[in-house]
Amino acid sequence: MKFLKRALVASVAALALVIGPAVSAEAASMSFDVTKLSASNMVISNDNCKYFNVYLKYNKKNVDSWTVDSEIAGRYGYTTEAYFGNYTSPSTKDRNMICPSLDGLGKYRIGPSEVSVDNEHSWDAFTDYTKGCFYVRGKSYASLSSKRKGSTVTLTSSTKVYHPEHYGKVNYNPKVKFQVKSGSKWKTLKTASAKKGKAVYKVKSKSKRYYRVTFSQVSWATGATSKSVKR
Repeated sequence: MKFLKRALVASVAALALVIGPAVSAEAASMSFDVTKLSASNMVISNDNCKYFNVYLKYNKKNVDSWTVDSEIAGRYGYTTEAYFGNYTSPSTKDRNMICPSLDGLGKYRIGPSEVSVDNEHSWDAFTDYTKGCFYVRGKSYASLSSKRKGSTVTLTSSTKVYHPEHYGKVNYNPKVKFQVKSGSKWKTLKTASAKKGKAVYKVKSKSKRYYRVTFSQVSWATGATSKSVKR
């Protein structure tokens, strides 16, 4: 994270030591603590850049003015930064933008933060290492086809995920659950790993039943459930 304030901070602090008297007890007890950094998770279904809000929570003591610059980093490192401050009015929300086609999918880190604080007696700057995170996931898709031969039903799943770095849907290989409807509930028959976006399962059943395929979300892709088929 490139914080240009650091050089200014050092210069001002050195000047204060030269021309200023010893700080008061009030200045010595000045403190500012970032307690939480957060942002909502995102689901990506196109290659557009996305705006989002970042939120700050903090505790402070004997501080009149403050600023917080929080680094945001994704899969490939530094992405952008969120800015908070109270020079006009206390701000605990900042609007930012990421471009998943460049910054990638998965977990994004918020923090550490460069903090500057002051009151009428003193001024200070430091790094706060509180961290938050949010997830940017590609939207996943699942479909199920079926065919019957005698008492054998062959179920074939197709799974894809929108990947912004490829500017479209690509084959996805999650662990899929083949399920059958039992009463009002769905029962898992088999869990299988898709290959090249496909998975096949054969089940014995003389009567027609409802089937579906489903899989869970991971850090970079959502989960999905297919429409049910009757076979």
